[in-house]
Amino acid sequence: MASPFLNGSIYWLRKKIPEDLRPVLKKREEKFSLKTRDPAEAKIRFARALAEIEERWGRLRQGVKSLSHKESLAMAGEIYRRMIAEEEENPCGLLLPMLFEGYFHGRSKVFIAGTDPEASQRMFQEMVDRRNTEITKRIESFLVDGGYQIDDVSRSTLQKHTEDAVLKARRKIYQMAKGDYSPDPAAASFPPYVPPQKILTASSTSRAPTLSTAIAGWVKEKTRNEGDWRKTTAAANELWAQRFMELVGDKPLRAYTKTDARTFKQAVMSLPPMYGNKKGFEGLSFSKAVERAKTAEVEPMSDRNVNKILGFVRAFWNWAEAQYDEVPGNPFNGMNLRVKSKARDERLPFSMPQLQKILNAPLFTGCKSEKSWLTPGGHVPVDQGIYWVPLIGLFTGARAGEIIQLRVDDIKDEGGILHLNITDDGEEQEVKTDTSIRTIPVHPILKKLGFEKFVAAQRKRGTRLFPDFPKAADGYYSTAYSPRYKRFLESIDVKMPKITFHSFRHSFEDACLNSRIPVEFTNALQGHAGSGMAARYGTGIVRLRLLNEEMEKLHYEGLDFDRLMQANISIYSDSHQVW
Repeated sequence: MASPFLNGSIYWLRKKIPEDLRPVLKKREEKFSLKTRDPAEAKIRFARALAEIEERWGRLRQGVKSLSHKESLAMAGEIYRRMIAEEEENPCGLLLPMLFEGYFHGRSKVFIAGTDPEASQRMFQEMVDRRNTEITKRIESFLVDGGYQIDDVSRSTLQKHTEDAVLKARRKIYQMAKGDYSPDPAAASFPPYVPPQKILTASSTSRAPTLSTAIAGWVKEKTRNEGDWRKTTAAANELWAQRFMELVGDKPLRAYTKTDARTFKQAVMSLPPMYGNKKGFEGLSFSKAVERAKTAEVEPMSDRNVNKILGFVRAFWNWAEAQYDEVPGNPFNGMNLRVKSKARDERLPFSMPQLQKILNAPLFTGCKSEKSWLTPGGHVPVDQGIYWVPLIGLFTGARAGEIIQLRVDDIKDEGGILHLNITDDGEEQEVKTDTSIRTIPVHPILKKLGFEKFVAAQRKRGTRLFPDFPKAADGYYSTAYSPRYKRFLESIDVKMPKITFHSFRHSFEDACLNSRIPVEFTNALQGHAGSGMAARYGTGIVRLRLLNEEMEKLHYEGLDFDRLMQANISIYSDSHQVW
């Protein structure tokens, strides 16, 4: 049929499957509801669905392919996310399916019991068969939806990866049923799933490559021999270029228009910041997250973040325009939102009452336990990053990511001056700009609180100073930490618009000014360009001594550290405290 048809009061699509594909699809026709009573909307949905069917059939006609290990894991991850999405709103977290799934992975045992062992054995075998059938159906549905035909070896590998994914999904569903909707590390452990490329028709061919081919060439060139990009820069650029392709499709470069760029821009504008960590968005693909944002009540990301993302994709088009024929121009030119405020206006410094609330919080004066650090109690987690990262932010003005990525070897003592070395030398370390590489003497209050003891203890445990804070999927340590610190601020009634961890940076700058520290030394401590007089002394011990002299002047006028110090001292005097 060339148009939708009415089935009762709802419009449907029906299309015969070509003879050559019937053995693969194991049916004679595609038939499903368009889920609308509106004839005009039905025509739109029909055309879209028909195009998707033709694309899927075109991919199936490309024949059998082999999957790489990474591709197989990415597909299993997508099956995992679909399984979670099915149960997310009303999870049926039964313990038995989770234990039963564990049986197949050697993590639980089954003992046949009952008065009729043979009947019990048959019942158990029926459960096994149902479980295997369900997994097979999930794999078949995924392959058909994507238009994949894979060889037997790839099928066997995908089966194994999917079984592991189903086990993880059972656990997550069980957690959700118990009320735990926290960010999902299992979803982030899978490689990103990239939807299959569109099949090019003869009319669409061109000397310009497809978007996917161009993106691969762009990333390869920019990362060649540690070229223009650092690792996190490469990850962010490639990620958003891929998300653009996911949203508007993979076409020859000459086929993209301003409409595609505008569609992507509007999609990004609808999303909350760090959407992957938001409740209801965990594990969703970019396009699914955009759909979710249409109905979810969320605060969208800032205009600056939108422009930053648009800049990633614009950079790709600038490169492509210079590399290939028949690329008519950059569709992202002129797409940026107008941002009227200055960078400082995006975030405010903490007020003194807010800083006092932070220092008097259970995290610093006594909490219930290492995990219950928002609840008052008798424990002070002086051996944990949750305690030290905010204090370091307060007395250095360093960014959250710069602090969290520190290695124990980045804490040095030179000429009797203990200092932090903010650098990008480590494999997992990045800085915002070249001027961000800097040395920051440790403030006397941090020393009084036992920072040196903490560092010494961490040296025995590994290489990272704060191993309890992992790097997020986007390549940034701060992404995973920010929601946790937001919860902390909310718990003490400090969270408000423009107040984030970055507010420490502005508070430090204000404290330097109030402490009569010359601006060139403030710039040197914060990693701002143009550190003036301080830069004349090179990078040796003389410069370090000068910076230390200025750091020792730093004080927060009106801020009372007594409760923080008393709690800290009592912990160190407690014979049960072990570093």
